[in-house]
Amino acid sequence: MLNKKLKIKISGKLIFNLIVFAITVYLAVFFFVSEDGLIDLLSTPNSFIIGWIIVAFLAFLSNIFIDTLVTIIFVRTQYKNFRFIDALKVAFVGVFFGAITPSNTGGQPMQLYLMSKMNIGVGFGSACMTQKFIVYQIVTTAFSVFAVIFKFDYFQSAFTNIWSTLFIVFGFSVQMLVTAMFVVVSFCSGITNKIISLTYKIMKKFKFIKNPEKKAERLYTEVKMFHKANSDLFKNPKVIIGTYTLVAIQVLAILSVPYFIYVSFEMPKIAIENGQTAASFIDFICIQSFVLFTSNLVPLPGASGGAELAFTMYFSKFFVIGDVNKIKPAILLWRFITYYGAIIISAPFSYYTKDKRSDDIKALSDDIDDTDL
Repeated sequence: MLNKKLKIKISGKLIFNLIVFAITVYLAVFFFVSEDGLIDLLSTPNSFIIGWIIVAFLAFLSNIFIDTLVTIIFVRTQYKNFRFIDALKVAFVGVFFGAITPSNTGGQPMQLYLMSKMNIGVGFGSACMTQKFIVYQIVTTAFSVFAVIFKFDYFQSAFTNIWSTLFIVFGFSVQMLVTAMFVVVSFCSGITNKIISLTYKIMKKFKFIKNPEKKAERLYTEVKMFHKANSDLFKNPKVIIGTYTLVAIQVLAILSVPYFIYVSFEMPKIAIENGQTAASFIDFICIQSFVLFTSNLVPLPGASGGAELAFTMYFSKFFVIGDVNKIKPAILLWRFITYYGAIIISAPFSYYTKDKRSDDIKALSDDIDDTDL
């Protein structure tokens, strides 16, 4: 009998995945079995109004529906026969793989893979997805800036200590920086090419990656395709106005979910009974903007841990009034609707990418080098 030693390779990726798994399990146990968690919530169904929870869920679903419409608008600028059902598949695939990967990084590559199976050119598909992301980023940043201005006193009151101050300021600064970077990439080809040239020199000198020449060439090709797509897009003002309007409604729908949960627990009525002013819909939209740009700093799937912390930090005063404490069930419902529930309803659509292989994805990426719009 041969004795075989089992060798386990400990890698950074394995450690990261174990940490993510541990955090996910801890949060699930905490929100399910702790006081005021899921078990307590389900045991007292009269403690919330189910109709408003349904409205919250429909608001989140409308976000996916609008994302589908925006995808159709971009893709049909070249592929006139692109169907609604195909765009819906692309949207749900993006939701699923974005939710299960750190910082939502897995959504777009899988969307491009699925679009390639639909005979959408890789370069064009990449340009469309990037354009859509830029529009979304600009709109969310606009909401954040409005929120900081409109609710500056409340935003400032969240600076309870040095760590919360750094967390909030850094989150807002990163969002502004990323948006500015994408705006530059969108409209300033000269500056973009200089940035790529500088990046190439750094990669070559410090040998961060293999074949820096090939990487730089790929970046130049992608930027060229993107600028052409951007130029074509701005030739049609109706498309611009339509996409920005739709994305604004989409972001508004995402930000509105906590307010419907707030109403479902009858917290406005409880606030008035305790001599406080009930929060308005606009108040919640602004404060949820703070939650999003703060939690986005956490590079884990679904910003696990960071999202719950940010929600608690900003919304506690609205869900903890007098003897009433609904902050934990509020977080539970919010996360279920916008994250765990999103994974459940989008998981079946991963079937459309079931025959993917690593070499397919690599070939898809390599094809961008040779694709022209």
